[in-house]
Amino acid sequence: MHYDPCQRTFDCEPTLTDSEVLEFCREGHLLLKGVVPDEINQRACAWIDGDIPANPSYIPDGLTEADLDRIRFTHEPTSIFLEDWFIEHVLLNPQLAGALRSLLGPNIGLPVLASHHRAECPMEAQRWHQDADHIYGPEVRFLEVFYFPQDTPVELGPTELVPGSHIQPGGPRDEEGGVFCDGPAGTIGIHHQSIMHRRGKSTAEGLRRMLKYNYWRTAPPQRDWIVEEDFDFQSAYYGGHGTARFYAHMFYWLCGKGDQFRIIGGQAWPWQTENQIGPSYGFDAEEGYQPNWRRDNPDGYAR
Repeated sequence: MHYDPCQRTFDCEPTLTDSEVLEFCREGHLLLKGVVPDEINQRACAWIDGDIPANPSYIPDGLTEADLDRIRFTHEPTSIFLEDWFIEHVLLNPQLAGALRSLLGPNIGLPVLASHHRAECPMEAQRWHQDADHIYGPEVRFLEVFYFPQDTPVELGPTELVPGSHIQPGGPRDEEGGVFCDGPAGTIGIHHQSIMHRRGKSTAEGLRRMLKYNYWRTAPPQRDWIVEEDFDFQSAYYGGHGTARFYAHMFYWLCGKGDQFRIIGGQAWPWQTENQIGPSYGFDAEEGYQPNWRRDNPDGYAR
């Protein structure tokens, strides 16, 4: 792990494989359960609740100690990012860092703003939504991360996601469910910022804390995660009708080949089914179309 406190970036070895990166493109999320040590989780809860003193490693330019104290007790307690113990064990958590390095490349920019999603449970579920200023496109220039410093079972209303919903508008009706990101204290989730999500319904009594923040890409994309020797771009599973083209485009962008990505439509690659008797046509096409991420024409393709 290389951490540059002046530039607020880090670099490390990637830990995801080709198949796992493609799975993230399809699903839009990844959950790391219980990866932060219990001592740190307890300290994070105490810091958030104001039960222990702050000890920032430095005071950023333009701010004062009074500013940091004020920020601490808002719904955006970003000054926790200045605590050495939080930097080491949460922001630079090894399991998280390796996954982020695989998806965002080298010299990742650390978060600059935290959001505290605090809930006094029990509570009804939120409505399904996508976060403000979400973007549909193949580019993965940043990723959203959430951290639960206390045990967060389904009964305490963890984040609920709709897998694969980061490529298009719309989602389930509010009465329909998704996938819960439940886990023990120290659970960290990574998700595409455009994914459909909500705070799940809670039935237990207690305080549910969750910090959410973004990590940022600073380098052009390239296929520099763990390359699988037997990974086949032609036969890999990208998804079904109407979705495979978008997930494949995102994967190719992460490989540094987004501009070269072309599809010819119909039953052609990247869509395929186990009932075929031969490979799909259209793989490695030099002419054709790209997916229309803006959804502003009838057939969903763009030049």
